[in-house]
Amino acid sequence: MTAPEPPARPDPAAGVFETVRVERRAALFLADHLGRLRASVRALYGAELADELDACVANALGTAPDDAARRLRVLATPSAEAAVRLEASLAPLGPAAERTAVPLRTWTVPGGLGAHKWTDRRGIDAAAGRLDATPLIVEPGAEVLEAGWGNVWALEGTRLVTPPADGRILPGVTRARLLGLAGELGLEPAEERLSLERLARADAILLTSSLRLAVPGHLARAADGKGAEVAAAIAAALLEGAI
Repeated sequence: MTAPEPPARPDPAAGVFETVRVERRAALFLADHLGRLRASVRALYGAELADELDACVANALGTAPDDAARRLRVLATPSAEAAVRLEASLAPLGPAAERTAVPLRTWTVPGGLGAHKWTDRRGIDAAAGRLDATPLIVEPGAEVLEAGWGNVWALEGTRLVTPPADGRILPGVTRARLLGLAGELGLEPAEERLSLERLARADAILLTSSLRLAVPGHLARAADGKGAEVAAAIAAALLEGAI
């Protein structure tokens, strides 16, 4: 008998987390990530993360090598013993080190996955396996929200358009940084509702995340590779501004 499909909606009891890119032992935009984690824990579990969060992260970063990029993962899980249990660990970037264009296939999730970075990724992982691509999360009416692991952008000439952070998507740390620095790259950032048809017509599709910074994307069966130069320039600018 076929196993049931896991629910798209994450289980809040599994907790929330942050992933942070670490370069030369420096965690990029760390204050922004920890601020978002603190806000999620406060909203979801009614708990305040104080010095214990900073100490947990500092202990993990103390083991970071000087010569390679790493992924810092910080988990906050509700616990009966303490309001929230914290855990931080370092690992290689893995697939996030790749710069190739990312194939996208639509996954309809009414209302999206919300504004928190959920530890429970069973629905996302199942969708990725079923689609054989990164899930592009859309509303039933084909309004684009975000990708399974990052924010989505449509490059339209010099305009760089991303869906608004209206509670249906994760307000990405890298997304916020790019909205601030896009003008330095000759781009005009905008937060607008984005239909799937409009995304398909864009000059390029870009994805941003804390680990990959910026990479090109493409709708499955469409030509890939467009946007590689723009993505590389964005990634370099983000990295330069963080170190």
